[in-house]
Amino acid sequence: MIMIHMVHLRNDLRQIIRDPIMLILMVVPLLIIGIFKMLLIFAPPFLLTRYGIDVSPYYIYIIVFTLLMMPGMLGIVTGFMMLDDKDGNIAELMSVTPLGRSGYLINRLSLSAFLSIGYSLMAYCVLDVIRVPFFSLLLLTFLLAMYSAIIGLLLFGGADDKVKGLTFAKALNILALFAFTDLLSLRWLTVVSWFFPSYWVTAIIKNPDSLPSLFAAIFCFTFWLGALVIRYWRKGI
Repeated sequence: MIMIHMVHLRNDLRQIIRDPIMLILMVVPLLIIGIFKMLLIFAPPFLLTRYGIDVSPYYIYIIVFTLLMMPGMLGIVTGFMMLDDKDGNIAELMSVTPLGRSGYLINRLSLSAFLSIGYSLMAYCVLDVIRVPFFSLLLLTFLLAMYSAIIGLLLFGGADDKVKGLTFAKALNILALFAFTDLLSLRWLTVVSWFFPSYWVTAIIKNPDSLPSLFAAIFCFTFWLGALVIRYWRKGI
């Protein structure tokens, strides 16, 4: 079974390389890390000396934005691949193989999930602007992997084909905005944000030792992913 998954993952990589849009979405996260690293090196001293603006209090939101962008883009790649499979009836064929529907779903979601973990750790180490305890960092990377799966399933469930998927993918960016609601100091908006996974990425980074935040984050991510998986099973491929 493991060999079957490995073969499919290799085929997935070939499919991504052949599609310019998906290839760009896979590479852009690496460019984002490099761009933000350069900005963090040169922009803060310039703004402080030239305009007297200290941006260090906002480093947390810079790393949050970077961390959310990567699984977001990888999740879109997953959604596009699943839409391709649906259009080509590949998904139906896969459902009658030894993998089955559950194996197909795990195979599709695992690529973006593993890459999200790697990209997240890379961003944390390269940007090097915050310190998060090891356990909280490990949990955060797994939650971001779940976030990529959530985005992929949302795209797959909300679009009928890749053309509509491009439009729907732009709308999914709204989910990331809930990570920054604390900046507005609106209590009601913060409470609304509790129901969205992106908010808890900020909460964990700001308070990595807070057990209530950690458990709330796990519950929120698990609820979203579980609800989307159930929807996938009920809707069918």
